[in-house]
Amino acid sequence: MNPKISVIISTYYRNDLLREAIESVLDQEYDPVELIVVDDSGEHHAEPVLSDYDDAQAIVMDEEGGWAAAYTRGIRASTGEYIQLLDDDDYFLEGKLRKTAEVLQKNPDVGVAYCGVIWGDEGCYEPNPEVSGDILEHALGFRAFPAWTGSMLIERDVILDCLPLADYAGDTDLKIELALRTQFDYVDECLALYRREESSKWVGLKRFEEVKRVVRNQRDLYDQYPEIRRSLLAEWYARQGDTWLQKRPWSTNAISCYLKSTYYASEERVPMALKTVASLFGRPGVTAARRVKGGTSG
Repeated sequence: MNPKISVIISTYYRNDLLREAIESVLDQEYDPVELIVVDDSGEHHAEPVLSDYDDAQAIVMDEEGGWAAAYTRGIRASTGEYIQLLDDDDYFLEGKLRKTAEVLQKNPDVGVAYCGVIWGDEGCYEPNPEVSGDILEHALGFRAFPAWTGSMLIERDVILDCLPLADYAGDTDLKIELALRTQFDYVDECLALYRREESSKWVGLKRFEEVKRVVRNQRDLYDQYPEIRRSLLAEWYARQGDTWLQKRPWSTNAISCYLKSTYYASEERVPMALKTVASLFGRPGVTAARRVKGGTSG
C-alpha cells in the first residue's frame, strides 16, 4: 500500500480560489490522501466551501494566526507519512502527488521531493539539477526555487523536526531548515501552479524585508557562509534601490540602498559604486548609466 499523504491547505478569506485548490487535490490519482483545510480567518469564513466536501477535514483557528501557525496546526493534526502544504490560491496539476511520492519511495536518503512550477503567466520554472542533494547553500542564497511550499512533498519526520514553523519568513526559512536535515530531489515536470502576486512597486520592498528577517533568524548559519550573505544582501539592496526609483523619480532611500549594496558587493563593487553615483541624479541618471554600460559591454 502507498504511504499516506496529508495535504494541508491554509486558507484566509479566499473562498473563490479555495475550491479550485481542493478540487486539484481530490483529482489526484494517488491514494490514500488525507485532506486538511485550516481556516485562518478565525470566524469560519471557509465553511460555505468546506461544507461541500465530506473528504476534507476542517480546522478553524480560534483567531488569525498567520501562514506558519495555520500550517503548524495542520501538520500536527495530520497522520500521513508524507506532508504536502498548499496555499489556497495555488493548485496541483495531474500526477503531482504520485510522481513526487515515487521519488521519496525510491530514495531513502531524500526527505523532500519537489517538481517544476508554473508561475503565473511567466510559464514553467523547471527544476535546476544543481538544486538536489544538499541544497543548503542554494536555500541560503534564496536560489532554491522551484522548490517551494506547493511543490515540495516532505517526509513527516523531517518536517515535524522543523516545528513550529517560523511565522515571519514565508517558505524560505522552512527550506533552510529542511536542507539542514535532509537531501532534496525532484521530478523534472511542472506539476504545480503558483499564482504570482499582483504586480506592485512595493512587492520588492516586502520581499526584501523577508530576506533581512531570514538572515537575522539564521545569523549563526550565515556566519559560516559570509560570502553568501554578502552576495545576497548586495543583490537585494540593489533591487530595493531599483524599487524605490520605480516609485519615485528621485529618492534618498534609493541612494542609501545602492550605497549599502556597494558595501556588500565583492565582484560587482565598481559597477555598483557607479550606479550609486548615478542615483544622485535620480531615475534619469540610473537609466543613462545602464545605457552607457549596455553600449560599452558589446
